Amino acid sequence: MRFTFSLFAVLILIAAAQTISAQALDISSGGQPTITGAVGGSVTGSASVFNDLIVTVDFGEVSPLNTNSIVKVVVPIALRSNQPYQVSVTVSGLINGNVQALQASDIGFGLQNIRKLGGAGQDCNRSAHIIRSPFDNDPALNATVGGSGRVTYPSSLANISGSTIILSGPELSKNNSAKRQSSDGYVFDAVFALTPQFFASGISSATLIFTISSGPNVPC
Repeated sequence: MRFTFSLFAVLILIAAAQTISAQALDISSGGQPTITGAVGGSVTGSASVFNDLIVTVDFGEVSPLNTNSIVKVVVPIALRSNQPYQVSVTVSGLINGNVQALQASDIGFGLQNIRKLGGAGQDCNRSAHIIRSPFDNDPALNATVGGSGRVTYPSSLANISGSTIILSGPELSKNNSAKRQSSDGYVFDAVFALTPQFFASGISSATLIFTISSGPNVPC
């Protein structure tokens, strides 16, 4: 996120895939990202599942001048693999010594709605895909006001420490194509939430990198 005088913020997400071929272990766009509740905000990213995941989110006005209750961003992320997998995420850049400035805990972050990308996705039980605690929630639906008056979420960017595993499961794809296909994996939604409130000025840009790698052996 880029953040200036509590007026607007930008969140940049870049996916890096560890891959021998596209099908072995791969992350791409899972569809068009969306933003709701923003004033002067926007989200840019490819709607095509053939493209790499590079998304920029401008939360827009995040002071009380935005009278909406919350700004919510949904980023669909597609996964492909011919083996058990895990997805991890790192975050960098959002460090403010002033506790009144934007903090990682002010950005809700959760995962929802894991589903097949199409008919070439493996027919595994939904429960075989594990969203790691505490990220299995929609932070925009679970925002509360803490004792300090600051809005809190069940999970946020503050729950990411180093390379944090957020999702794991069994093989995702039925075939072993060296190229991305439109139906050969799964998709999940990365959900971000920010509640308009007063923030002191400070550093407010952050980069998230999502990575897929070999995971623990999980039966389909």
